[in-house]
Amino acid sequence: MKEPDPRFATPDERPVVRRAWPAWAAGALVLLLGVLSVLQSAIAPAPRPSNAPAAGFSAIRAQAELAQLAEQPHPAGSAANEQVRDRLVVRLTELGLRPSVQRAGAGDGGRTYGWVQNVSATLPGTARAGRVLLVAHYDSVEIGPGATDDGVGVVTLLEIARALTSGPAPRADVTFLFTDSEEAGLLGARAFTEAGLAGDPARDVVLNLDARGTTGRTIMFETGPHSAALMPAVRAGTPLATSLSREVYRLLPNDTDFTVFRGAAHTGLNFAMIDGSAPYHSELDDLSHVDPASLQDMGNTVLAATRTLADGVPALTGEAEYFTVFGFLVSYPAGAVLPPAALALLAAAAAVWFARRRGRLRLAASARYAGAALLVPVAGAAIGWLAWQALLLADPGDGRFLGGDPYDPVLARVGLMLLVLVVSALWLLWPARRARPAEVAAGGTAILAVLAVATALLLPGAAYVFTWPALARAAGLAVTAWLPPESPWRAAVTWLSGVPLVVLVAPLGWLLFGTVGLALAAVPLLLLGLAAVTVVPAWRTPPSTRPALAVAAVVALAGTGLVVAGAAADSGDPAQASLVYALDADRNQALWATEGDGSGAWVEQRAPHDDPGLEQRFPGLSGSEGIRSGPAPVVPVPAATVKVVGETATGDARRVRLRISVTGRPTRVVLYAAGSVVQAAVGNATFPGGTNRPSTESDWRWGLTLSAPPQEGAEVTLTVRGPVRLSVVAQSAEFPLSALDSPRPGSVRWGGYASGLTFAARSYRI
Repeated sequence: MKEPDPRFATPDERPVVRRAWPAWAAGALVLLLGVLSVLQSAIAPAPRPSNAPAAGFSAIRAQAELAQLAEQPHPAGSAANEQVRDRLVVRLTELGLRPSVQRAGAGDGGRTYGWVQNVSATLPGTARAGRVLLVAHYDSVEIGPGATDDGVGVVTLLEIARALTSGPAPRADVTFLFTDSEEAGLLGARAFTEAGLAGDPARDVVLNLDARGTTGRTIMFETGPHSAALMPAVRAGTPLATSLSREVYRLLPNDTDFTVFRGAAHTGLNFAMIDGSAPYHSELDDLSHVDPASLQDMGNTVLAATRTLADGVPALTGEAEYFTVFGFLVSYPAGAVLPPAALALLAAAAAVWFARRRGRLRLAASARYAGAALLVPVAGAAIGWLAWQALLLADPGDGRFLGGDPYDPVLARVGLMLLVLVVSALWLLWPARRARPAEVAAGGTAILAVLAVATALLLPGAAYVFTWPALARAAGLAVTAWLPPESPWRAAVTWLSGVPLVVLVAPLGWLLFGTVGLALAAVPLLLLGLAAVTVVPAWRTPPSTRPALAVAAVVALAGTGLVVAGAAADSGDPAQASLVYALDADRNQALWATEGDGSGAWVEQRAPHDDPGLEQRFPGLSGSEGIRSGPAPVVPVPAATVKVVGETATGDARRVRLRISVTGRPTRVVLYAAGSVVQAAVGNATFPGGTNRPSTESDWRWGLTLSAPPQEGAEVTLTVRGPVRLSVVAQSAEFPLSALDSPRPGSVRWGGYASGLTFAARSYRI
């Protein structure tokens, strides 16, 4: 005789064979909605052709302009960057605007000072209705053409300017600002705000455009203060926005020009494309890697927001939390975050009480399930971490990608998601299969409700991820407890109550994959595991273990195969290598140097020897995994020299005026000091002394970077105590290919930091 199922306490709770199609249909619907929500958040609209209506945005028109601006690397201070500046002036003039160039100096408040050339032009409004300030930076990193970072932003502004000037003038002023030296420390934006050109924070709005990837949807990932007033502008396009990204971004050590404007009390919106990040800050950030669909998406989104705001900047008041569902923006006041979260907790408690009163669950069993279920997201995070370690073992060069993703991450992402879903399904075989369905549902609902309140208090922008799913799950639990045990709709209701969680978490998980890359796949997989274990209902009748394990094994093998296939797909792509040329001008000796992190055989042949003391000779050349070097021929490279032009004593300190001269076109000159530096001054900016390089193991504990130094040289005043040794290092992107004993193979491309650069160092005593 078969034993009674231990999940059911009373005879009327034993499983009864009934029609299963409602549950299957509901489950299929939930899965379909999850897939559709991911696709909607991942696939950008088709690019519009060059003959599209003049009032609209055309990615093809913008891409033609990009071909002119991103032909080669153009870091601040280079001749190529001056050519881009001149091109911007010409294009704005052709559109009937009156561009101006702001030439100024600015410091970042820390250890960088630079000379910038910002380009701006204003389309006058017909009424005093505020101003919309559109911002993108036109400089690139030293080794890449900057087609996406930030060429896409630059040509988006130009195409928007063309669209706006082709029709009636807006009511509000629209200013187009192309900043210089963003990559050097946001210096262009700092010079613009310090000169008082940013306008009135009470009536002007900033829209900043940037990129950390080459494909995918454009994300509105950050707002300034008074964000509630800006929601109509976001809603005007087909947005992809979440207040969670705003919270996460502010916890990260990342900055854009918008950081400077927000610090000056300006509000606004920050847009970027972030997926496909492998070419980011590398030699491969060129036109061939720009996705025209993503460019179209950025243009559509920002043009719609600009037109809405240019119709009259609203009163800048109120804060909002927001998220998108299938392209529709949901927003509500920030003050309305905690009440629904608290309501979700009360609703969950009420649903559990009702289900218990109906005899559907035991509180202790629900609590045990809720506690044990948290092992699933932990397991998901562990899968992500282990997968990345395995990928690094197979190809250490994957660690050089600054965005955390190799070239083709999609297969690996899908495979990892399948593996986490397998873990969740196995959980429903053991030990969740030993619990009653209502106990499983109650445990998951409790987890969501507690997280809703916790995030509402600590991370308000993330609270929606848990609040609305918790309310839906609580309602589903109450309905299933009310339905008779034999009803075929009980499982269906449980599935359907998980729809809010699926349509919110699925696209968010994909967005997180693009944000943190496979290197931190543990983050989105933790969230996916949490969603899976709280949304999937328990089996009404326990399936046979052997067939279920067989299916799980097949899916796990498929997931593993996709991860392996993704790694194999990357194997034929160019390696991103680290190699620099360093000239010791004191000894007239040169060497090749590389970070010890898997740059490949071609690099290792030129820099075969560990050189832990290299930073003592060349300050700034260091790596977390060590440095290797090898001899190189001496060739002429851009350099810098220092001359003392004045000195005065102040108590026990000395003020030493230094004249720094350059030969060639170094993009940066860095002054390092070993000794007691009290203060430094350049132009109108001052910099503190002491130690501002605490992580170095060399004597060079203080440094000052001069970005885009003028050809006529610059003056720096140091206040020092006692004797001080100086090292002046000129850094440039003019990598001396002539010094190589053989041409660089096509399978090697510069990528990451300390790649494809030239350093020339000379030492002094003052």
